[in-house]
Amino acid sequence: MIGSRIKLAREIAGLTQTELGELIGTTQSGIASMEANLYRPSPEYLKVLAKETGFGLSFFEPSHVDEFPSGALLYRARAAVTKAERQRAHGLTSVAFELALFLGQKLKQVPVNLPRLKETPERAAQITRTSLGIAPHVPVVDLMQRLERNGILILTVPREISALDGFATWVGSPYPRPVIALLGGKVGYRINFTLGEEIGHLVLHSPLTVSVVEADNQARAFAQELLLPREAMIEEMRSPITLSNLAPLKPRWNVSLQMLIRRASDLKLITPNQYRYLNQQIRTSGWTQIEPGDERIPQPKPRLMRKMAELQYGTPIELGKLSTETGIPMRLIAELLGVDVPKRLGRVLDFKPKSK
Repeated sequence: MIGSRIKLAREIAGLTQTELGELIGTTQSGIASMEANLYRPSPEYLKVLAKETGFGLSFFEPSHVDEFPSGALLYRARAAVTKAERQRAHGLTSVAFELALFLGQKLKQVPVNLPRLKETPERAAQITRTSLGIAPHVPVVDLMQRLERNGILILTVPREISALDGFATWVGSPYPRPVIALLGGKVGYRINFTLGEEIGHLVLHSPLTVSVVEADNQARAFAQELLLPREAMIEEMRSPITLSNLAPLKPRWNVSLQMLIRRASDLKLITPNQYRYLNQQIRTSGWTQIEPGDERIPQPKPRLMRKMAELQYGTPIELGKLSTETGIPMRLIAELLGVDVPKRLGRVLDFKPKSK
């Protein structure tokens, strides 16, 4: 157990085994032996490990840990995502999940209301809309909070990876809970599409029975129907379909212009040539990553974990007390809960110790 905790703290701190060994006065093989549970660090070594990684002593020897599965991240991560990035994203998600379980152990859980279906992506999205209490042909204006109210745990991962927006899985037994991890650094309405895709994976791919490529295609089709229902789009996307005519639909439906263009193409409301022309306009205008006005769109944040913390640790949250009880650094807790980081602590993404 202690070996996996040392590895987790090291990866979150952004350190290699060699770098951590240099910081605490041992070798790379020494750290490898600790992580493999071949050698148990002395109390003195453990104190130094805690100091250099930023984690408290209680983090390294918890009474019980429900580990967050790595499978969803491994099969979703594209080739552009490095092994180190995957490891750190999984590590941060594991700690976020652990914090959520810690905060929830004394509180009544929100019942899970999310189906798992063997349907076409479009039909599955329609059923899911009904399950979540969303009318068939209206925009979804509060998707993140609606998911939380239906028992889906949403974790914010303070890590930016350009090739990965998020991942999702069902965790636990005998009553598994759906969990979505969202990576940081997103703007505009990108989070809504990511949530739509991840809900699609939860609903359609538990377990995964198709190829990764097919799973991604199905999740994309699910998200389109969930966020942009077919009948509503046929009614609202009137000819001629141009960027200027699509622009008013963007804030109304909380999606990007690029998603609207793709939806129009999939519904055959535009020809292949029109689809290529509209996307060429997007590229020529430099809007492939950030569209006009995206930087002014408020980003939704999960509320459930923060509310659980406030109920038990006050408002503002006593980060020091919560850190002492969990062994998780205060600045990391602040990032995970979406609250202000104490200035004297810096940001979690900058907390890799400097070489001596």
